[in-house]
Amino acid sequence: MFIAFLISATLMGTSSCNKQLHEGPVGSTYSSEFWTSQTAADEATAAMYGQLRAGLRASSGSGVDQGEACYFVYGDLVSDLFRYAGGDTFLQYGLTEGATIPWNFSYVPYWGNLSNWSRFYQVIALCNLIIENVNGMNNSLFTSAEKKNSYIAEALFIRAYTYFFITRVWGDPVYVAKTYNDVDYGHIPPVPRSPENQVLDSCIADLHIADANLDYANGDITKSVTANKGSVEALMAHIFEWQHNYDSAHYYCQKVINNGGYSLEPMDTYKNIWMGESSKESIFEISMQYDADDPNFKSGGSFAEATFDFFGGFLKGAIVDQRRNSCWIAPAGGLVDGVLFDTSKDLRAKSILSYQQASGGDPAGYMLTKYSNFQTTSSASPYINNNLVIFRLSDIYLLDAEALAYKGELAGAANDLKMTEDRAGINNYQSISDQYNMVDEVVMERGRELIGEGQWFYDLIRTNQTQEWLQYINYPSTRVNTTNKGYYWPIDMSTLFPYDNLLTQNPWWNNNAGR
Repeated sequence: MFIAFLISATLMGTSSCNKQLHEGPVGSTYSSEFWTSQTAADEATAAMYGQLRAGLRASSGSGVDQGEACYFVYGDLVSDLFRYAGGDTFLQYGLTEGATIPWNFSYVPYWGNLSNWSRFYQVIALCNLIIENVNGMNNSLFTSAEKKNSYIAEALFIRAYTYFFITRVWGDPVYVAKTYNDVDYGHIPPVPRSPENQVLDSCIADLHIADANLDYANGDITKSVTANKGSVEALMAHIFEWQHNYDSAHYYCQKVINNGGYSLEPMDTYKNIWMGESSKESIFEISMQYDADDPNFKSGGSFAEATFDFFGGFLKGAIVDQRRNSCWIAPAGGLVDGVLFDTSKDLRAKSILSYQQASGGDPAGYMLTKYSNFQTTSSASPYINNNLVIFRLSDIYLLDAEALAYKGELAGAANDLKMTEDRAGINNYQSISDQYNMVDEVVMERGRELIGEGQWFYDLIRTNQTQEWLQYINYPSTRVNTTNKGYYWPIDMSTLFPYDNLLTQNPWWNNNAGR
């Protein structure tokens, strides 16, 4: 398998610093001349976060439709929360005839990135370089041994998060935890896929190390854009929940809730959550805010922090100065207002959902406004000045509620649900007395709270054995059972197989590719 392990380094920015990285590859070639100071570790770490941002923000790969991100296709669009935009030419072909669910993941023309995981192995490769090379640097090159260990811990966290992301989209990953030097370039041996639980167990082992070498943010909202102890434990909770290890998931949820220094954002400032380093609810977020000194923004490079298209797929009309006349809409009478939200009572509906008449080829329905901080530069270049929130306290309360519900501790699950539902002005949790309906309420509350955050489809996968939400939104039982696993995306074998002849396709797509 070809893994792009020589990462082109560009000007990166984080909330704490903007680093000028070498205009060349940060790779094992630089073992003697690059990895010689704490500054080098700073630069490589900034590049790592930038590489992750670029991977998550990737669109079709062919420049089609309106630049919407694969991230939101995976987590939101295919869950039936939204309808593709009227201005999208090719996304609609992923649906069955009549433009209805289920999505046929193997046929979304000109959207090659949906089935190509290569960009995430670029992230993993850079993490591996940091782990190996920083570990080999003398402690005297750093302000302290603790500082040196924190760089390794951040790379372990990002690598674990990336493998977890791959697992939720494609299932069994190809696990690579070493670097390759120049001699190996082009001669990396084929690597078979590893069982997802085996890979996730390795991620948990790495996260234990990271957890011991990072501190909690303790209410410092500027620390939400880099790995910290709270984000490590939030990821551990998610991985354990995915593995249905509810005791461990509950344990780490409670560590985050009780020790992290996080607090729920009040409803009257709810949209601060996505404003970027503006809310004590945020645990980990990807920096995507405008930086006037960012040369990648000026050149339109993929490593630019601020962009328009990533969040722009949710917006149209006056809110973006008429730069789009169609966007993803939650159709009226559909899943959002027909099942999840009581739009007359839920304060979130009033805060982050804007009703739109049918226009631009879009149906009447609701536009999501979580990411609506639209701006332009002096040259009129548009961007949306919000951050992508990966983990936040509401997510962890609801993850804990799910774990407790499955453990049969319904009172504890209701107490967790109370935290988010009371804030939103609803109290569905008060009338539930059985396990099935408690888990179902958690799934629905996660849909309400985390809509448009790239999470809900994974919630449906994780809980489907008991709740069957995938079948409810019209995915066939034969496709989404635990044997066929047709909730995972197919792998682009035509692109990836020539580099790894041990690579295998996901079960459902072996026999159900194409239209």
